[in-house]
Amino acid sequence: MAKFPTDVDESVTIAAPRDRVYAYFWDVVAASHCVPDLATCERVGPDTYRFISKERSAGPVSMVARYTARYEGNGVDTIRFESTPLEGDNTDVRGVIAIEEAQAATRVRFTQMIAPDTPVPRLLQGLIRSFVQNEAASAVRGFLDNVRREVEAA
Repeated sequence: MAKFPTDVDESVTIAAPRDRVYAYFWDVVAASHCVPDLATCERVGPDTYRFISKERSAGPVSMVARYTARYEGNGVDTIRFESTPLEGDNTDVRGVIAIEEAQAATRVRFTQMIAPDTPVPRLLQGLIRSFVQNEAASAVRGFLDNVRREVEAA
């Protein structure tokens, strides 16, 4: 299996107070409904959650990303998460959700490193690397856009 570490750094401005935005992200299971192509998210321990994606395909290769992450928040403006692998996990992840007050809104910066194990023959690794990078960036943008819509509608 080949790991393809991918760094993503995306931002969004949400027309809502910082405390409401923080609370939304801190409710990990509820916020996970905004993640595109996520099959399930469940709490498996204190501030620890298991994520399983829907199957994704690129040419002859298909995969389901599975990871468990522990979340740590300061209650105000920063939430960090990092892999705490369980049996069957095939993806490493770590990241930060930074939330800051902006003029009449809240600015969210989401940085993440995600590294899925992919069952890829050596000849296809270059093709799959760009696929993983594009998928990761697209998923984070979609997640942030969905969160913005949800929070602003509340």
